[in-house]
Order: sequence, then C-alpha cells, then structure tokens
Amino acid sequence: MLTASTSTRYALEQDGEDLSVYTRYLVEGLKTGGAAPEGQGFISLRHWHEYVRLQVKTAAPAMEPAMFNRQQGYDIVIAKALEDAEQSYRKQVQKKVKAGRGRLRPSSKANLVQWQIKLGISAEHAKTIQAEVLKPYQEKEKHVKHYAAVLMEEKAYAYPLGNVAVAELQELKRLLNLRDEDVLKTEVQILGGSLLHEKGTSQYQPQPSTTVRQIQSESALSTSDQSSNSTFIFETVKVNKQGKIIEKIPGEAEYFTEDLGNSVTLDMIRITSGKFLMGAPEGESGARINEYPQREVSISEFWIGKATVTQELWDTIANLEPVEQLIQRKPSKFGDLKNPVEQVSWIDAMEFCLRLSQLSGKEYSLPSEAQWEYACRAGTKTPFSFGPTISTGLANYDGQSYQGTYGRDQNGIYRQKTTKIGSFPPNSFGLYDMHGNVWEWCLEDQYGKYYGAPTDGELRKFSDLKKVRRGGCWSDVAKYCRSTCRSFSTASNCDCKVGFRVMTIAPSTLC
Repeated sequence: MLTASTSTRYALEQDGEDLSVYTRYLVEGLKTGGAAPEGQGFISLRHWHEYVRLQVKTAAPAMEPAMFNRQQGYDIVIAKALEDAEQSYRKQVQKKVKAGRGRLRPSSKANLVQWQIKLGISAEHAKTIQAEVLKPYQEKEKHVKHYAAVLMEEKAYAYPLGNVAVAELQELKRLLNLRDEDVLKTEVQILGGSLLHEKGTSQYQPQPSTTVRQIQSESALSTSDQSSNSTFIFETVKVNKQGKIIEKIPGEAEYFTEDLGNSVTLDMIRITSGKFLMGAPEGESGARINEYPQREVSISEFWIGKATVTQELWDTIANLEPVEQLIQRKPSKFGDLKNPVEQVSWIDAMEFCLRLSQLSGKEYSLPSEAQWEYACRAGTKTPFSFGPTISTGLANYDGQSYQGTYGRDQNGIYRQKTTKIGSFPPNSFGLYDMHGNVWEWCLEDQYGKYYGAPTDGELRKFSDLKKVRRGGCWSDVAKYCRSTCRSFSTASNCDCKVGFRVMTIAPSTLC
C-alpha cells in the first residue's frame, strides 16, 4: 500500500491544482515513464514509490510518502515504461536540475539544447518538459519566500515574538508543506536564530548555536552564489613533541549534506586539489619499509566523509535492496548508533557504496590511498595532522602501552573500544578521527614500496586478494596511527578494528 504521508505528517492539496501534490507525481511517474530507472523499460512499485517520494520531498518537504507491506511486494512490476526520446530527455533535465539544486545553469541549458537536437525533441516540447521538472523546486522556493515575507511582517508587528506568533508561524509552515530545516536559513537571516524556542518561555528568544553560525556563514555565500554549499566553523589544534596543545586554530570547511531519510544524514567535506609529499620522510620514527620512498603526488578535487560511516548510517543503507550482494544489518561489536560501524569487509563497504550511489544519484566509493593520506595530512608534513605526536585527548588509541619515540601519555588511557564520531578535534580540513578509532578501508590493492607508484592519485592494481587500510585503531599504539602508516588485509576480512569512510568526486552532481 502506498500512502501520501505517514500518520504523523500531513498530506495537503495544492492551490490551483486538480490533483494533490502526491497524486500529481503518482500520475506523472507512470504517464511520462519518469519513474523508470535509466535504461530500464519497466516500473516496479519500488521505482514508482521512490520517484514520487523524491518529487514530493522537493515540492512539499513536510510530507513523507510511505510504503506499507513492502516486504511482500516491493518489486512487483506494475507498468511498462515509455522508452522513447521524451523519456530520455526528461531524465537529462531531471539530472541537471538536481545538480543545479533546483535551477538550470547556463551550461546545463546549452547541453540540453544539444540533447534536444540529438533526440529529435521540438523546442516547444523541450520547454514544457523543463517546466514540469522545475515546478516542484519553484513551488518550494515560492513557499519559502512567502514564509519569509510573513515572518518579516510579524517581526515588524511585535518583537520579540510571543508564543501566539510562534504558534501561528509554525502552523504556516505546515500549511505550506515546509519543514523547520527548510526555513532555518531564512529565520537566521531575519531573526538571528531559529524560530523554535524553549518550552515554558513567554517570548521568542534567538538560540545562538553552532548550527546558527553555520547557517549565517552559508547565508553570506548564498547571496552571491545560489549553488553554494554549506560551511561549518570548527577548531583544530597543534601540539608540541610532548603532546601538549600549543595552539588552537579556527577553521572553516565547505560541505554538503546527503539526506538519507528518517533524520539520517551524511556530511561530505570538500577537499580542494593540490600536491603533497606522500609517504614517510626518511628517518620518521615508526615508519616501515612500505611507506617509502616519499614522492610528490597531485590530487584532483574530491569530497570525503566528515567522519567514518556510523552504525546508524550503515543500518539505513543496509536496509535497502541489494545491488550485488547481501550485507549484514548490524555487524558491529560495539553497539552505539553514533560509533563507527566495524566488522565490515572491503567487499561489504563496496556494496554499501553501490547502494548509497543508487539512492543518492551520486557516485560514491572508497577513497584511494593517495586521497586518504592527502585528506589525513591536511597540509601538514608531521607524523600526525596535529603535530609531531598525539595524545589520548586527541584520538582514540592505546595510550597506556609504550609508544617508543612518541612516548607514553602522561595521562594516557586505553578505552578498549570505539568512540562516538566527533569526540575529538578535527584536522585542519574539518575531518574527524583520521588517527585511530578504526582502520579505514581504501580502494586499491595491496602493494609494497612506492617505487613506480602513480603520482597523479590513480589506482595501482595488483590483485584482488588484499586491500589497503589506513589510520590505525582503538587498540593500536600511536605509531600505527601516523598519517603515512599502511596496513593490508584480505577483501573478505571482518574485524572490530576496521571501518571506512566514503568519497565522491562529482561536485556537479550535488543536490
């Protein structure tokens, strides 16, 4: 059974339309063939539901279309798709509008003209298709503008806002099919904080927080570039040889958030292109022969997970239909949803990436070893991104065992398990837990020394038996958590010390 919204959400009609928002896209998905996956000539219930869910998510975010009893009929084929030029053109428009976050860039319009000619679509019909695809984005933008105008009027009427005003504005959001997060940026710009206020207060009070600072930073960018991603503010540190913090350094990183539903999100940090010295410098304490020789490597821009994949994120993706193989829903030894997932093999991690790619429309993968080290070093040349050593106040590792050159922490601890992501300071790229917590799978095969290795970040393929892992883990001493340390394991191996983070290389596909 398909339904327009869950029992806790609203399903409202759209002004000036014969059909409700939900029904409109049910009809459109079948009539136009838009619900069919690219290259397939049929539409299953799963395809139909997912198409409508994504369209409604844009046009009326407060609604949450749902499917019941999907275990018994998820892949029932319900219609043939129209495999014609119109469908092909529509999918090109959908892809480019999604990449432009509801808009068509000049270059996208130019490319669509070429697709129009190639597929034999008339200019008038192409314009109609573009209008249909853009409509849900335009509806949402119109609703946000209307809400902003009312909010400004309400502020001029009486400020600070009282409880009655807040309640009326919350009702307006619901009637406009808007979520709190859809208008948070607007509220920050007008009120200086979120509309939501603490229970029991008689008047609205702005709630300054990290989230508000992030939105304010994002707003400053958006005034000049409508396709800007978000930014967040953080603080990293620098330590001396004794592991004492000698400097606290403010940082700012650009990111986008992948919304996977049910309040589960994935933050991806932008890593700009550059060159770096990959591998350990001669004489680095703890370095092994497979970390030499050091060489300069060029890296193209990519986006990488702010943190390792959590158990919550894993469970969300593992619940989707398999692409190539089944994966276990709850594989981890240390049970906390905000801890990194572990006891997943390289093969499992790749299946995760395939499912995430299919769900998001972006191409996700594991990072190459060069990308991982570039992201971990974050512009540094020291053994750790924080400096010449680390401490158990900066990373999760065995701080009680003898550390060799890196010494023993004065107040070192050994937690004997993983910790929640974000428990320690990020590096200067804004990435968490690049040292310790769990080893992280990389994309390529095992190989020994760096002699003859690529210098452009490309993969070096030898066999499919063993894969690279980087970063050290909760049970390792400090030397195994260095930026250049390498480890290898069979692709099918599962270990409570190993997890992963994901990357994508196509900023033009951001939604």
